[in-house]
Amino acid sequence: MSPAHVLEPACKKLKHMLMEGVWPPGEKLEALRLADDLGISMTPVRDCLNRLVGERLVDMKPGEGYRVPRMSENALRDMLAVNAALLDLALVARSKELNDVEFKFENSTYADRVSSFFDFIASLSGNIIIVEIVRSLNERMHAVRMKEPLVIPDALQEIEGLEQLSTKQETGLRNKLQTYHQRRREKVSALIDLL
Repeated sequence: MSPAHVLEPACKKLKHMLMEGVWPPGEKLEALRLADDLGISMTPVRDCLNRLVGERLVDMKPGEGYRVPRMSENALRDMLAVNAALLDLALVARSKELNDVEFKFENSTYADRVSSFFDFIASLSGNIIIVEIVRSLNERMHAVRMKEPLVIPDALQEIEGLEQLSTKQETGLRNKLQTYHQRRREKVSALIDLL
């Protein structure tokens, strides 16, 4: 096992690169090349790739090595459905001590903004499992979310509207979140094509 002071920064960097779509789906990830690019040995790169396999951000097949996962239309639809259900559950199960918490967004990319907002909604439940799964879905759908404004021109205004509803704690937030996810399920083919 690699020392933490080498492994953690390498994993963070590789995860960020995967989420940002540096490599296209299906691209082979060669540990030696990645080690050279990161300026570290192959052992921490392999350890990191194995960790990312566990997080489902990298695929690994014996004899074929590591690859950037391909996203299918069905997989994206399923992820959107699960994300919508978990966020709805988080709002229904809203923890009393978190009721007065307000979401404060920072200027960031659209995809980062969506992830931050969904992390916030998940945290309202007070349920660490919901938070972990929503965070994992955020990471796996990040590259898709980077493409959403190309397919859904008002995507930024939509997330701004959701953020505003969350600060007012209106009941309409649940319906708007369902609409948000439904719009993306209808555009799955176009989103996958852009990847």
